Amino acid sequence: MLNHIRSVLKETYEICYVLFKIMIPVIIAVKLLSELGVIDVLSGLLAPAMQVVGLPGELGLAWATALVTNIYGGIIVFVALARDMDITAAQATIFASMVLIAHSMPVELQVMRKSGPRLRVMLILRLGSALLYGWLLHLIYTATNTLQHPVQIVWTPEPRAEGLLAWVFAQVTNLAYIAFIILCLVVFMRILSKLGIIDLMNRLLSPLLKVFGVSARASTLTIFGLTLGLSYAGGMIIKEARSGKLSETDVFFSVSLLGIMHSLIEDTLLLMVIGGELSGILWMRIPFSLLVIFLITKAVSRMDKETFHRYIFSPAPETVQM
Repeated sequence: MLNHIRSVLKETYEICYVLFKIMIPVIIAVKLLSELGVIDVLSGLLAPAMQVVGLPGELGLAWATALVTNIYGGIIVFVALARDMDITAAQATIFASMVLIAHSMPVELQVMRKSGPRLRVMLILRLGSALLYGWLLHLIYTATNTLQHPVQIVWTPEPRAEGLLAWVFAQVTNLAYIAFIILCLVVFMRILSKLGIIDLMNRLLSPLLKVFGVSARASTLTIFGLTLGLSYAGGMIIKEARSGKLSETDVFFSVSLLGIMHSLIEDTLLLMVIGGELSGILWMRIPFSLLVIFLITKAVSRMDKETFHRYIFSPAPETVQM
């Protein structure tokens, strides 16, 4: 029994060590950049793009906040701005959908990068998918004249306490929460493996995931990422990628899918409370994401290995270059 506990704790430590070594420096860097006004500069750059997808340019500040910090930060800014705007349910859904696809970029892109995919590719994938999907939703809702009523925001989050100590406490709490979730995932994975459920899940889901470039070996981790989040599954994918148990294409397609569609439960519920409708933030987002990955799968499958390594995926995750 003690050996099993030590083994679980050792695996959890190894995953957290790899993940936190990425996250902690990035979190500190993001805080410094935020204090220097980088979010304000980014919001100005995003304003024209927001208008293309049918949103007020001012909401560029809310998306910029979500991109640089996290979803929660973006929600706080959105709610504050929405009070003085005539935001429709369609616009709130478009904004929420774009945030779901592209948020927490400094941290999540580094997690993706350490798995092997090149940073610039993942950046283009997530930002491009968010803007394309937002534009498509704008066309659909405008053409069908749906969700044109004023948005109903059912929850207004309180701004987080200011000050350096409050920020440090919040970050430490978040890292502790991530470590606990990873511990639970490690235990859960072992239980599923012992019961033969992982093999069953792989057999049932591998035909579907194979169409989108994810083999049976990576399907379980991908499923965890889809339901729980990129950070949690990302740490495990990094560990598996470095162990050689997953092929480069397995890692690339799995991470790409998780990049634009992860944490389907928690994040979706979070964006519903600011007026995001399920039609956009979930039901249409799933087939859109799968179609994007399907097209990427077809394009990458035609590349030779040298091109794949030069532009898409680094064969040495420890020394990935942008």
